[in-house]
Amino acid sequence: MSLKNQTNKIYPWDYQIGDDNYQLEPWILEKGKEYVSIMKNIDNKGFFYLQKNGEKRLSLKALQIKSTYKQLMNLGYKLRITKF
Repeated sequence: MSLKNQTNKIYPWDYQIGDDNYQLEPWILEKGKEYVSIMKNIDNKGFFYLQKNGEKRLSLKALQIKSTYKQLMNLGYKLRITKF
């Protein structure tokens, strides 16, 4: 299996309080001056909000947000580390 096909199956929202890599919401991906924030949708379980640079929020399913997260990481976005 090539390195490109190997994926990290744990996403920032998969961690629980007490885990070493746990981060508070929102999860922010940055690339230069651009940023994308990801938040859980508390009104609709299993959905997430995605918002770029303060524009209109999109509501995405869990599978869609995972795919989008991977694409953003491949485009050079980096996860901002925020520990509590």
